[in-house]
Amino acid sequence: MSKLNTSEMTKMLIILSLLEMGEHTGFSLVRIMEQKHEFAFMAEEAMIYPVLHKMQNDGMIKSYERETEVGIRRFYKVNELGIGFLNYLRKTHNGLLSDAVGGGACAKSEDK
Repeated sequence: MSKLNTSEMTKMLIILSLLEMGEHTGFSLVRIMEQKHEFAFMAEEAMIYPVLHKMQNDGMIKSYERETEVGIRRFYKVNELGIGFLNYLRKTHNGLLSDAVGGGACAKSEDK
């Protein structure tokens, strides 16, 4: 994996945190980010899909297609490598986003 800048790490932290809570389509990730003012800078499909593709190519997330009520959609889910990287980001970039961001969306999930 190439060296990441703060913006890329922030995007990955947000996406991995949301995927840790459950599987999502790219579209649903964008909608969640739109609802959270702190994530508004990233709430565009043109910004999220390159990050999703990079994380998939790096082996942190997997994707699959599933039939839904509106047609076939691609879903993304985090895997063990992605969780490990998420934990690394949480430890090394503790001040990057506070637990208050997104109601604690980037804080470690206690349910897992």
